[in-house]
Amino acid sequence: MLPVFRQMLRQLRAGRRFSLDVLLDAADDHMHQLETVVPPGSGALPRTPFESGLPRERMALTKIRGADRLRVARRVLPILAHMRLGANLYGTAAPARRSEASAADIDELVDRARRLGAKDIAFVRVPPDAIFAGKSIPHPYAIVFTVEMEKEPIDSAPSLECQLEVMDGYKDLTTIASALAGFLRQRGFSAFPGTALGGTTDYPHLAELAGLGAIGYHGLLIAPEGGARLRISTIYTNIANLPLRESNEHAWVRDFCAMCRKCVRSCPVEAIFDAPAERGNGGRQCIDHGRCRDYFTEHYGCAICVKVCPFSQVGYERVRERFRGNPTAPRFDIGSDGRVAIPVVEPSEGVRA
Repeated sequence: MLPVFRQMLRQLRAGRRFSLDVLLDAADDHMHQLETVVPPGSGALPRTPFESGLPRERMALTKIRGADRLRVARRVLPILAHMRLGANLYGTAAPARRSEASAADIDELVDRARRLGAKDIAFVRVPPDAIFAGKSIPHPYAIVFTVEMEKEPIDSAPSLECQLEVMDGYKDLTTIASALAGFLRQRGFSAFPGTALGGTTDYPHLAELAGLGAIGYHGLLIAPEGGARLRISTIYTNIANLPLRESNEHAWVRDFCAMCRKCVRSCPVEAIFDAPAERGNGGRQCIDHGRCRDYFTEHYGCAICVKVCPFSQVGYERVRERFRGNPTAPRFDIGSDGRVAIPVVEPSEGVRA
């Protein structure tokens, strides 16, 4: 039985409160089945915990009844089933026959991902500090892909309808990750799906480094396809010649964020910083997670910042067409080493979109 299910049963039998963090840590145990792994860097930070500390009666999902419980179960069960399928791949790793992919291999992978429902897909060499402290990954290369959440349910945030749409996103991620990992293995490569929820690496960070988009002030990836209404997952692989992007054309997004700040003003608990702050490892942090967690737990995962983001409402291209630059914005450069440098920029060097 998958460790996550065993851990769930232990919690229930012991009469302890449900803890998503404990379950995700148990799900990460499948990494121990591998002989070699890539460890985190010395500056790696731990994964942000989901546990809010609220009593059970204040958690939104504990209040739903009847048909709504069934609607939740119809999302959760497929997620857990595909998590189990993905975890099983860690115990059935056949020796890889290949470590370099042809252009045709990559084209077929991208085409298959899109046909399965991925909104976009790109590739990255994972910087060690993007691996969460105490975790590890099977290979230093990752395939990063996104799925889009529908606008109408997200516009109802915070609500059960919105949370169900988020769950659908995670369900799609698990399905796509398992299918693509299986496809690569059939082609002779080593491939392991990341866990859609939680994971052992910082997914928005990897997606930004891969060139899929840029992280906005709300801490979420903003990309041409889907705006901020995206979920992200990964597949770790031994393919050493993935077509890595050398630059990121989306850095202007944070210039817009520095001017907009709609998510900052709209957050009901003021959990979004007025400007990204130092994380302590050379990176930046946008969210006060302690302030966010309780409201998130009490209000169906909240998602107000996703809803109000102009990139969610009118789309990436419309925002870019209208934006004429923000010369006074701080320049958060996206580095290939995973760190964010902030050089002094004169107003005349402001980005023009």
